[in-house]
Amino acid sequence: MAVTWVWKGRSGGLLPVTGAALPTGRSGNVSVRTAELVRPGDAVIAASRMESIPVQAFDGAWLLNEGAARCMSMTLEERRRLWKRAGISVDKGNEAYARVYAISVVNLAPWRIERLGRMQAPALGLDGWPEAAAVRRAARAAVRALYALGLDIGEAEVALTDAGRAVVLDARPESGAAAVETFAAWYAAAQGGEGAGTMLIGADPEFALLTPAGKLVPASRFFGEGAAAEAGADAMVVGRRVLYPVAELRPAPAETPAALAGNVRRLLARAAKQVRDPSLRWVAGAMPLPGLALGGHIHISGAPLTGRLLRLLDSCAAYPLALVEDPAGRGRRPRYGTLGDYRPQPHGGFEYRTLPSWLVSPLAAKAAFALALLCAREALRMPRLPAQEERFAEAYYAGDRAELAASLEPVFAAISATESYAGLAGFIEPLFDAARKGRTWNESADIRAKWRI
Repeated sequence: MAVTWVWKGRSGGLLPVTGAALPTGRSGNVSVRTAELVRPGDAVIAASRMESIPVQAFDGAWLLNEGAARCMSMTLEERRRLWKRAGISVDKGNEAYARVYAISVVNLAPWRIERLGRMQAPALGLDGWPEAAAVRRAARAAVRALYALGLDIGEAEVALTDAGRAVVLDARPESGAAAVETFAAWYAAAQGGEGAGTMLIGADPEFALLTPAGKLVPASRFFGEGAAAEAGADAMVVGRRVLYPVAELRPAPAETPAALAGNVRRLLARAAKQVRDPSLRWVAGAMPLPGLALGGHIHISGAPLTGRLLRLLDSCAAYPLALVEDPAGRGRRPRYGTLGDYRPQPHGGFEYRTLPSWLVSPLAAKAAFALALLCAREALRMPRLPAQEERFAEAYYAGDRAELAASLEPVFAAISATESYAGLAGFIEPLFDAARKGRTWNESADIRAKWRI
């Protein structure tokens, strides 16, 4: 498995990570040459502008920094608009900052952090700073900012206010040999460990309890607080108070969508024994009550966490589910439900946090599980990521169902061509059929009816 550094400079040449030139001649010959040089399983890094290099030339390879050309052509205000759309704090031009950091990121991980305007030893890691907690917030903002620009390898300048809020000042692709070599080392290790363990999917979906008048009943009235219980109450900070208004299920992970759905149903049945008020309505979805955002996080272990996998999950899971969610779900974004939202987990995997609560029905749940599993299996084998056009991300955040619907068939064509699809088609096709027909779920309905609780 090779890593190729694609560099579009005065010579228009391809440079591998070793630095040896691979001449391509005129740009019209790039497609032919790259077809000979790049093989399935390779990673190709677009280190600068690539307008003359067709993306199709890299089919079968992981193309990193695909957004580099667009990023470099954008104004700072255009980049800020994308960040604000994704819920990222940006510089307003009238704030004073306590600290400013330059943070280099390679595949979602900060690998070099420098504090600007201060003498220091360069390239301190996250734990090398006395203000480690603050630096972690800055690093997280840098990762999000670069992801929103379509960059896997880049550098962001992030400031911290006196209150500790992270503000993105600017970001750009990075093409230095050290960054590329850092990625090359990671990729070689990831390829060496591919298939070493069993791939599992898990979840922690949320639901809410409403009175007949539609008022929220705190889940803590029936469930324990904290993350220890299989069915518990999830914390939410309101002002300076920590409340537990939302119920959360924590089923055991499984290898298949059907098995995980079975684990979810068993927990719902147990939870029903704890809620002894028959008048309450159990609701899920994206925002069944104005201002109350619910999530259906998917846990994945046994697959490398990459920007490519997150983008595949955005296209193949978040977009189709957004097409069938209640229109009120638009209010969940961008504070929640941002594209590429993830969190590492102690078990070594990660949780994908973008999706709304698919507890609305077993069909939605199984589709979410199957799509996540397919994406995890195929992330490094998919020839090309579907529905990566900016217009689809814009439609997702704006709740423009008509525009987002155009992403459905490219996504279906990509996933149905994979090796994994045949075994998962029965879970996935009902969701796509509903999306094609313009059907949406009903967030006001009691979820127990469809789960047969």
